[in-house]
Amino acid sequence: MGFRWLGLGLLSGAVIASPLGAADERLQFTPSGPWIANYDADSCALRRSFVSGEHEAHLEFRRFAPGWGLQTTVATSHAGARSFPNVRYRFTDDGAWRNPGLGLSVTLDGGLRGVIIEPAFAEPPEGSTIGGEDESDGWSFDFKAAEREQAAAIDSLSFHGLGREFVLQLGKLEAPIGALQDCVDELMTHWNIDAEAHKTLTRRAWPVNWSAGSRMLDYPPKMQRQRMPGLVNVRLAIDETGRITGCSIQMPLSDPAFQESSCADIQHAFDFDPALDKDGKPIASYWTTRVIFTF
Repeated sequence: MGFRWLGLGLLSGAVIASPLGAADERLQFTPSGPWIANYDADSCALRRSFVSGEHEAHLEFRRFAPGWGLQTTVATSHAGARSFPNVRYRFTDDGAWRNPGLGLSVTLDGGLRGVIIEPAFAEPPEGSTIGGEDESDGWSFDFKAAEREQAAAIDSLSFHGLGREFVLQLGKLEAPIGALQDCVDELMTHWNIDAEAHKTLTRRAWPVNWSAGSRMLDYPPKMQRQRMPGLVNVRLAIDETGRITGCSIQMPLSDPAFQESSCADIQHAFDFDPALDKDGKPIASYWTTRVIFTF
């Protein structure tokens, strides 16, 4: 038993070059409604429903803080299995199938089954850097503009390993992704931080003992009988001295025992360097991450 620890950011995934199915054998899902933006208390989401004959599909993109991370839930009525160990995805029909890195099986209301993944459809421009040597500094480029530009070139999302291979016809993504970015910007204004100053940070709040701290987390003892996985998205409030002043569960997907364990253990496991503003002055900030518990 144990856990996998994934920071909020880009998960590249392995590329599988060979095609897994012929295009004419795939289910083609088209939108049955518009994109719907959901402004939750501590995250932002875009949702859309799709149909293909008698089958239904649901797609959600969710973001918990500025950055490349895009938690994605996809579920369909034709996915009969309860787990999907071999799921693969690809944006636009480019022939390269990718391993999602994160894959937690879910069942939604209405009986739709699928997975939660974190796909990578946008990447840093060539020659740019994110965070310097330790990924804790500021962005060296306008990542929001880069993400919108790359989203404009995407019009579909295909899946293999969720029952019959299928493709979701997304439509234009640039405007929806822009709306998601605007939502996250507004979300930060509720975190008791200077949201405007965070646009020009020279360093983000970052744990100084990442490797040692992550080894201090373990599967909650009270959950050992259930033998079930857990996924917890966490946001820590970090003051100008690097002290942790609060812990928020950003989206309750798992048993409360996982949530309690995450906040309690993380606050004892990590020490932080504070964020620095454009003048190099320490300021109050935040740090987000995800803990995946596996048995």
